[in-house]
Amino acid sequence: MNWIVTLALKNRAIALLGAAILAVAGVLAWQQLPIDAFPDVSNTQVMVLSEAPGLAPLDVEQQVTFPLEMELSGLPQVTGVRSTSKSGLSQLVIVFEDDADIYQARDMVFERLMRAAEELPEGVEVEMGPLSTGLGEVYQYTLESETHDAMELRSLQDWVIAPLLRSLGDVNEVNSFGGFVKQVHVEVRPEDLRKYGLTIHEVREALEASNANAGGGYIVDGWTQANVRSVGLATTPADLEQVVLMAVDGTPVTVREVADVTIGPAVRQGAVTRDGEGEAVAGMVIMLRGANARDVVNRVKETMPRIELALPEGVRIHTFYDRNDLVQACIGTVGNALLVGGLLVALVLLVFLRNLRAAALVALCLPLTAMATFLLMGWQGITANLMSLGGLAISIGMVADASIVVVENVVRRLRTRDPDRSQIDTIAAAVREVARPIAFSVSIVVIVMVPLLTLTGVEGKMFRPLALTMMLAMASSLAVALIVMPAAATLLLRNVHAGEDRPTLLAGTYLALLDRALARPRRTLGLTAVLLAISLAVLPLLGTEFMPVMDEGAIAINAVRLSDAAIDGSVKTSTAMEKMLIDMPEVETVVSKTGRALVSEDPMGPDQTDLFIMLRRPSLFSGLRNRDQMVEAVSEKLSMVPGVRLAFSQPIALRVNELISGIKTDLAVKVFGPDLDVCLAQARAVSGVLQGIDGAEDVSVQQVTGLTQVEVQPDRRALARHHLNVADINEVVETAIGGQVATTLVEGQRRVDVTVRYPQEARDDPDALRRILLSTPDGDTVPLGQVARIAKVEGPAEISRENGVRRVTVECNIRGRDLGSYVAEAQRKLADLERDLPDGYWLAYGGTFENQQRAMARLSVVVPVAIGLIFLLLLSAFGSPRGATLVISNLPFALVGGALALLALGIPLSVSAAVGFIALFGTAVQNGTVLVTFFEQLRKEGRPIHEVVRRGCELRLRPLLMTATTTVLALTPMLFATGAGADIQRPLAVVVIGGLVSATALTLVVLPTLYYVVMRRVEARAGD
Repeated sequence: MNWIVTLALKNRAIALLGAAILAVAGVLAWQQLPIDAFPDVSNTQVMVLSEAPGLAPLDVEQQVTFPLEMELSGLPQVTGVRSTSKSGLSQLVIVFEDDADIYQARDMVFERLMRAAEELPEGVEVEMGPLSTGLGEVYQYTLESETHDAMELRSLQDWVIAPLLRSLGDVNEVNSFGGFVKQVHVEVRPEDLRKYGLTIHEVREALEASNANAGGGYIVDGWTQANVRSVGLATTPADLEQVVLMAVDGTPVTVREVADVTIGPAVRQGAVTRDGEGEAVAGMVIMLRGANARDVVNRVKETMPRIELALPEGVRIHTFYDRNDLVQACIGTVGNALLVGGLLVALVLLVFLRNLRAAALVALCLPLTAMATFLLMGWQGITANLMSLGGLAISIGMVADASIVVVENVVRRLRTRDPDRSQIDTIAAAVREVARPIAFSVSIVVIVMVPLLTLTGVEGKMFRPLALTMMLAMASSLAVALIVMPAAATLLLRNVHAGEDRPTLLAGTYLALLDRALARPRRTLGLTAVLLAISLAVLPLLGTEFMPVMDEGAIAINAVRLSDAAIDGSVKTSTAMEKMLIDMPEVETVVSKTGRALVSEDPMGPDQTDLFIMLRRPSLFSGLRNRDQMVEAVSEKLSMVPGVRLAFSQPIALRVNELISGIKTDLAVKVFGPDLDVCLAQARAVSGVLQGIDGAEDVSVQQVTGLTQVEVQPDRRALARHHLNVADINEVVETAIGGQVATTLVEGQRRVDVTVRYPQEARDDPDALRRILLSTPDGDTVPLGQVARIAKVEGPAEISRENGVRRVTVECNIRGRDLGSYVAEAQRKLADLERDLPDGYWLAYGGTFENQQRAMARLSVVVPVAIGLIFLLLLSAFGSPRGATLVISNLPFALVGGALALLALGIPLSVSAAVGFIALFGTAVQNGTVLVTFFEQLRKEGRPIHEVVRRGCELRLRPLLMTATTTVLALTPMLFATGAGADIQRPLAVVVIGGLVSATALTLVVLPTLYYVVMRRVEARAGD
């Protein structure tokens, strides 16, 4: 330390020039830092999506999902496999360990999929989901027009807008949602097929064979050559009508003779509505995993004007979700806290130091430390987000501590310096005097953050950036304090002249209180023990939760109707709900997404709708309700909509929770077992228990039954009589009823599927299906109803599996109560039900509760480890267990204020609060280290123990009050912040502020008393 200080003072110009270069480099580093709203907490996973048109959920599970699960099992570093089987769709999510390389994981999955493709039914298309995360959807918009219908808008989205956006850097996918996908429908007339003795299969094959180009090499003509090609691609529906099927007496029979060729919509699985004005077409820009959200959104916004020029007149693009809005809100929340906190710190310095230049000198350390931190963040690859910048905001008071101690000691030494000693020598001596204790105290704060780096899962991804940023900021502050502050002090503190440093009224009052405490040490320590016991008794009264809800400025509602709900009815219901909400002054826009999008990352059915309610940001005088109040108001309004079950969340939280665990709510109780009906019965029993517990909201059982199906079951004896087989019936079901894509019509750059099927009236009800005629090998026809039983039945709507076992989930949110106490009560009440489960069935808990359990279990280990690290560092600093024990005894004092502050404000103990306690312990020990180290210095001078304690407290009162006050005031803006992300930082700030108040008060009174008692006994034993 002495060498560093001497070098800085000898090369003052270089030190100050380095500070200026650091400031410029820090600004440039800030401009280059990737910025997002929150840390990406998504796990490493690969999603496999399989389209299985026409297959029911049970068929999808047996023929698609199960074979894929078997093939993908056994991959290295896999921690779990989830699957969902719905009508026509299978979704598998393979979750890998967090340190797995995502590209290698996708390669391994791809290899297995290539092998599994041979076992899947014909027509099943398997693909991997986008290389993205739960924070991937960074920009969303709708297409609207009064002159173009939903089919034209969807074509513009798929063939004009999406390709242009996909070409942008770091855009992984542009997902399309809503509207109608254009198709060419070849609706064959059954009576005409019979008339010419044709089958629908022959029509499909003829269309496929008559729609292709071919190359014929080239013809050489002298010195030139010409390519030969056969141009047989159809370009219009009229071309398809001319396809020849057969000839009768030399007269060709074309498709026109047996079918109607029309333009129509494909069978859709999703729809979008907005603001109660009807259907729209939506586009969602999905960012590449690891990309910079701000840059991606800026590229999209820069490209949008060019895209709008390419659209027909009357078509408008309306943005309804822009991640940069949330990014700016989060950065604004932290930025305001930094700005206000920095101003308060500067004001405190001026009040305590009573010297404008000294206060300005210490205030200079704040921007310099921030700039150095930005440089180090870029070096470490840390993105700027709510948590990393929150770490800087939280430490803004702490980073000034080292400079405060240095400058305060310099000012004190200059005011009391020997006239014969030079100013530079005085400054050097003052800095050397405190260099060692501040180096140790800063090291303590840095090391105490290390255990936070061991957190895993969501909490690890959330708080690791905060811990790393705090560590980098504290290390930077030490360098600034020992290098820049001494050099700058030689210029800015020339006006500090020798003279007695006058005591203040505060110092006099404090010393009188200290004298009382030292006169009656037993009473002082006894009262402290009582206060500590009270605070320990308070801890069990604190509720527990995983993390406070991060306000995204929007509400997401998952609305569920009956399993057999049709998409048109769901659209009408969604539009009605939007009309009920759009007139609320807090609501900016409402967008509803029913069913699933083109890329089915969220495999919802027509019975499910996600409503996204974008809110206007409330301010102090706006009179707008906040998010929690809006949830209550919206819930009350939508409760009047019959047949709809609602679950409230937020857009990012909904997406991230779904991706991480497959759960969209605070708590999920999962019933595992082989039989779906048994699982459902037990899940309903679980639901009844959860609903009876205070605090439960949005309780729902996963909708796994109630899907109406029309089953066509072949009569094998009847088939044999007519020389038919099951394949003949399957072809009728797949092609005539469901429709099959025969070929593709090329319209310039666009591609339109050509689907062959029966007309609507021949397939719209079971009676019509029974009348469908099958051609027998003998040339006769037989109605489908004579060779098969056709009936409406109820089947599974969805089959979910986890690690190869079926499960049914009961989900619920908790409002008006902490999560921990609710789950504890639920587990007690479900214990009897769990014991009575049939063999092979069991319960498991999931949702954010699962994260809370894991986080608290890890913190119960890392907090003692952090305290142990502090003790080891103190042991090395003092060279004896006595000094280390005295300083570590400061921790309970910090616990007192932190616990009482949480109780007073009604804030549950969460991971955020626990991290606050860890940061608090480091700061409390830092103050104790500075005080006890100075005691030891005075004692080595041979002073009596009473004088050591009194003189030490007198000289260290101001720096200790300054460091504590600056930290408290720097965090105060976080208590009152209302911006995005403020809720997650508030518990941390409350703990640190409350703990520092108590720790500082007790450090200045109880720690000196304890030191006095211990050292008197040491001296007494030494005298004996």
